[in-house]
Amino acid sequence: MRNIFGAVTLVKSMTRCGVLSIILVSSLLLTACNSEDSLSNSESINTANGSNPQSVVPLTGESVYASKCRACHDYGVAGAPRYGNAEVWAQRSAKGLDVLYENSIRGIRAMPAKGGCYACSDQDIKTAVDYILANSQ
Repeated sequence: MRNIFGAVTLVKSMTRCGVLSIILVSSLLLTACNSEDSLSNSESINTANGSNPQSVVPLTGESVYASKCRACHDYGVAGAPRYGNAEVWAQRSAKGLDVLYENSIRGIRAMPAKGGCYACSDQDIKTAVDYILANSQ
């Protein structure tokens, strides 16, 4: 009888591990689904209304900055130029606005392309750059 009870204990422990594994994998998959957060509210609303997503009104620079850029640029994460630092942003804008836009869209050093906002259009990124520059003088 002892072997039977030992087997039951083993099955119970494997079941617990299996359940925990399923929960872990499910949470990872759900987290990956959260990448939809990078869609703008207007895109979500227009899509829900059956509107053509290509006819979406571009986001404001402030809304893109607040939802995507702030996490790094408010704190200087990984060398990101800090929002509001006129000296640092003047050096970058001296290279030309086109270079600044291109670096923001394609990524530079630790910054990923579009700052990780892959659902943002190039125009959304340019608008965010304009917002940062206007508020960093």
